[in-house]
Amino acid sequence: MPIPSLLLHHYTSGQGLLGILDSNSIWSTRIQYLNDSKEFSHAIELARAAIHKRKTDRAEGRFSALCEALTDQLERLSGLAIYVACFSEVEDSLSQWRGYCPPGFGYSIGFDGEQLRNIASAQGFQLRKCIYNDYEQRQAINQWVERTLSGASGSCPPSQEPGAFLEKTAGSFLQEFIEFAPYMKHNAFSAEREWRLVALISFDNARVKLRPGKSMLIPYVPVNLELSLESKLIWNIRIGPTPHIELAMNSASLLFNRIRPVNGIGRSFVPYRDW
Repeated sequence: MPIPSLLLHHYTSGQGLLGILDSNSIWSTRIQYLNDSKEFSHAIELARAAIHKRKTDRAEGRFSALCEALTDQLERLSGLAIYVACFSEVEDSLSQWRGYCPPGFGYSIGFDGEQLRNIASAQGFQLRKCIYNDYEQRQAINQWVERTLSGASGSCPPSQEPGAFLEKTAGSFLQEFIEFAPYMKHNAFSAEREWRLVALISFDNARVKLRPGKSMLIPYVPVNLELSLESKLIWNIRIGPTPHIELAMNSASLLFNRIRPVNGIGRSFVPYRDW
């Protein structure tokens, strides 16, 4: 079988791997509870700065009021219930083994990216590559601010207060914001070559569940993977650096009773020792 045009890898612990297979799903976490949640806040700060610049450049009373109203709406963005699941183009990455797997007990699950996109899209998730370049991030933010302000300026009736108008039309520009903002990451992490499944899901949606974290309960939404012995979604499984590679390979072979990766099960060749 030919190698998929897009291969995406999810790094997890042994417990996480079994959880994915047992539940037939991968968990998307609410973005505010991710380790790098500040990067979403950074996107909001960039938007706030872009709005301020537009307001300064065009100091008209009604347009200024529109800018202030849009700035107020940004506060809603920081609390949006956006759910994220993370993947990498890199199959055997030292930084990923260190960052996302416990020492000596990590796994990388390789997915056919296009199959994953189609399965997740039917559940309201979008799969996209993360944006690391600072110029591209600012350009996306500036274009969104320009479209939003221009559209609102041309559509807001003279008799209506800008804040009330934006409140009524918030859904459209908030939806557009999450088309790109949750995919923004600091350039220092560009080697991860991350892709994300992202969805905006209401707080009271029945799909929202809770799992225990280190210091709090973490909201998550399962993304059903439609796994079976005939499924071709999982391309391969790679065992991370471990002091017991032969035993780990033997026990992992028992996974074939549940799932048959197209390209089988392999091992990491990263020279990493943490045991």
